[in-house]
Amino acid sequence: MAHFPIIEEADARDPQVIAIYAEIRQELGFGIVPNIFKSMAIRPTLLRAHWDKFRATILHGHLPRTLKEMIGILISQANQSEYAMRVHLHGLSAMGMSEEVLQTLVRDFANCPLPEREKRMLQFGLRAATDPLSITSGDYDALRTVDLSDEEIFEIVATADLFASINAYTDSAGIELDKLG
Repeated sequence: MAHFPIIEEADARDPQVIAIYAEIRQELGFGIVPNIFKSMAIRPTLLRAHWDKFRATILHGHLPRTLKEMIGILISQANQSEYAMRVHLHGLSAMGMSEEVLQTLVRDFANCPLPEREKRMLQFGLRAATDPLSITSGDYDALRTVDLSDEEIFEIVATADLFASINAYTDSAGIELDKLG
């Protein structure tokens, strides 16, 4: 059960919340405002900050959104955070990622049918969120040997940071899974 009110779109009265909801609905591309954001509407300035961080990290940048969402799924699985894992599995499925890839991603990552370069990025993102002190300069150098730029590596770290935060928030706040189509 959610520990904060979920402010549905029809019930939103604050003009800032209404505007942010419209951005979320349009830019996410799934026609809904996820419960994580609806639960933040009690503090419109924090809702704005969290939405802007999500947007800048996941929807924009050099790396594909699908890769960043896969990093989020692995982090959410490692943290046993069902909300983010289920929402982003659904999102990747809606964007056309095959069920085979998605199921292998969560059940048997080592055998997931992804290029080695992508697997390295996913593994690095998972470590950045779950064991950041184990990362060495050599790990960064290894990513550069597969032609990742500093901007792309930064996006992986930013994605790891975002999903670690999302997991902590959704789990501690008791955010319930959205009604996904």
